[in-house]
Amino acid sequence: MLAPLKDHKNNNMNNFSSICSRREFFRRSAAVAGGAVASRYLPAAFAAGGTQIGAQLYTVREACKADFAGAMKKVAALGYRAVQVSGDNGKTAAQTKKICDDNGLAIMATHVNLADFEKGLDPILKDHETLQCRYIGIPYIAAPLRKTKEDWLKLAEKFEKWAKELKARGFTLMYHNHAFEFEAVYDGKAAIHLLYDNAPTLQAEPDLYWIAKGKADPAEFVAKFKNRAPMIHCKDMDKTDGSFAEVGYGKLDWDAILKVCKEVGALGYLVEQDKCKRDPFDSLKMSLEFLKSKGLK
Repeated sequence: MLAPLKDHKNNNMNNFSSICSRREFFRRSAAVAGGAVASRYLPAAFAAGGTQIGAQLYTVREACKADFAGAMKKVAALGYRAVQVSGDNGKTAAQTKKICDDNGLAIMATHVNLADFEKGLDPILKDHETLQCRYIGIPYIAAPLRKTKEDWLKLAEKFEKWAKELKARGFTLMYHNHAFEFEAVYDGKAAIHLLYDNAPTLQAEPDLYWIAKGKADPAEFVAKFKNRAPMIHCKDMDKTDGSFAEVGYGKLDWDAILKVCKEVGALGYLVEQDKCKRDPFDSLKMSLEFLKSKGLK
């Protein structure tokens, strides 16, 4: 979902005081990313008010395409202090960074299309150096690339190679799941586990709605990724029709989920709603208020 990305200049960690202390934050981040080199982008990634909660901008994608600066102003006005960027929204990395900085928004993570990775890592990492954002997620695998067990093993090999290269340069590669990774099963093992078991450097970006949609338990799934799930995609499932719902307004067990997320060392909670039944900005606000009510910042 992303091509040219954006900048983040804030290097201030003084306000990070939510679930973990500053020392604990760096310990967890080092465990997730491995080594001192990874700490280069940590302050900027979690600047702008010491936030743990971010808005996944895919939720307001149409507004971002129409007027990115205006959309970021509205996101900030809702009370968010961080975002995950999906797509370039017609902006360069430097332009995106400046707009986010102007609105007090840290770029906590991004999504970059698999096709862009295939073109080479250098342009991606150059953009993320500008953004000062370490966490890079692959958002989706197209159906033609995942037809067989062999396809998944090839993907795992490729993702592991990229993850190692990114880690050596101070970045973290994550994979964002949907439901199909749970629905495809080979020799008794779901494709999602086939992928992660064969790409041990690859980090998870668990999408809680899609885990549930894939007939798995979100808390039980996240629990398998100790120090391996730095970012969590927070979205809920409607109690009646199983559609997308604002966080805390559906049927997912948030007390169990958030407890496990803390235990595995999750650092960021990214609010995303693929489709909204009201103004997407109102949906973002509702989800933010619920997560704050649970002690996140």
